[in-house]
Amino acid sequence: MQRSIRRLAAVLTICFVAIALGLTYWQVIRAQELVYGDYNPRLAREDAQIMRGSILDRNGRKLVYSQSTPNGTQRYYTDPTTAQVTGYYSARYGTSGLESTFSRYLRGDVQANPIDAVTLDLLHRPRVGADLMTTLDSKLQTVAAQVMGSGKGAVVAIDPRDGAVRAMVSVPYFDPNKLDQDWKALDSDPNKPLLNRATQGLYVPGSVFKIVTATAAIDLGLVDLNKHYTCTKDLVVDGFRIVNKNHPGISDVTFVDDFAYSCNVTFAKTALSLGAKSLAVGDDLPNPPPWDKSIDESRQRFEDYAHRFGLDSPLPFDIPTSTSSIGNQDLSRVELANSGFGQAKIQVTPLLMALGAATIANGGKMPAPYLVEEARDPTGAVLMQHTPQTIRDVMTPDTARSMNRLMMASVQEGYAKPAQISGVEVGGKTGSAEVGGGKPEHSWFIGYAPADNPVIAVAVIMENKGPGDEFATPAGRKVMEAALGR
Repeated sequence: MQRSIRRLAAVLTICFVAIALGLTYWQVIRAQELVYGDYNPRLAREDAQIMRGSILDRNGRKLVYSQSTPNGTQRYYTDPTTAQVTGYYSARYGTSGLESTFSRYLRGDVQANPIDAVTLDLLHRPRVGADLMTTLDSKLQTVAAQVMGSGKGAVVAIDPRDGAVRAMVSVPYFDPNKLDQDWKALDSDPNKPLLNRATQGLYVPGSVFKIVTATAAIDLGLVDLNKHYTCTKDLVVDGFRIVNKNHPGISDVTFVDDFAYSCNVTFAKTALSLGAKSLAVGDDLPNPPPWDKSIDESRQRFEDYAHRFGLDSPLPFDIPTSTSSIGNQDLSRVELANSGFGQAKIQVTPLLMALGAATIANGGKMPAPYLVEEARDPTGAVLMQHTPQTIRDVMTPDTARSMNRLMMASVQEGYAKPAQISGVEVGGKTGSAEVGGGKPEHSWFIGYAPADNPVIAVAVIMENKGPGDEFATPAGRKVMEAALGR
């Protein structure tokens, strides 16, 4: 009898513990998600009585605001190019973007004096939400949208000193003012206008990813940037041929030249020989080459630097992002060689590539990107203020200076020449990412200016547009010029 009682007590104890853990999980850990989720009917009833706060650009221009109408409170969006950033608010379809992430502030749930929120609820008085002051620059946003035209892709412009996002455009975009009536068409559109390509689009990076491979080689002390070598031959790895076609009739080169002229063969060799004491580049390779025996150390080092640049880990940001990825944690020789120049299975977001350029511009420190500077209640009291942060040190300051040399050479004498700005030193890298299926390559550019004291870093991706130097690079130059007031 006593044994049965003990057994019953043990079962009841386990049940009570399970219930307690469950309640803790849902009422504490997942509380915000439950309360502010799109499927909470109480919020929908409350929102009809709330004057949601405005969302403004850095100069005070209203991007989103609310207004009382005979049919209730109406939400208005003044700039469709910011649609995927500000997001939308809909009683029928919920929220997205900043409208979702900062809903507590916009709804007025956060007050300078917590007692005020309780008092308003008890007295059933209408609440007025806080305003969000964003980092976006409307003028720069307009230029970024103009350079994209009608094609698909994205532009991201960041201040490399603190990570403030100055422009973020995803094309095609949509008009949030017409969301309810256009929802079915938007949701079924194969061009995916509801997708924020800047933060959630995953693309093959092509040659812009060479900043990662070059950083690894320089940071590990494996390359002499002033050493000359001959580079004319194709590279064959396990039967896979990488054609040497990037040099414009130049055979005697340095590593700087190979970066400027985006030599795939050299960067394939670089990735394969990261585990050696020095890079095996040029036509005069040791026999056998260092990667013939094992690529374990090279693979490990390549993955390490890819991870330093943010691949395979979530990126902290104010709106949802996709995770960029190497694509395979056990790269073969062929995959490692192709990954060295940004092909194989690598997938990145434009936001992450803009951060890559910003990291070089910021002396090797990757700034944490952000969109919201502060939240202010209707009295002007600051409820939340962002503090700029660094995600990690990606490379040493010396390596960053060397990478700046490579980026400047690419613009001064290499394929990124279309990024040149009169009277301003610019650092940049082009990319023409092969996507297969007989489609034109993605056109890429990443860069920053001025190279000696950067204040803006950009990434431009134009889907299936063609060579990076012909399309994305001139677009990137226009965005940088606008950011510099030119």
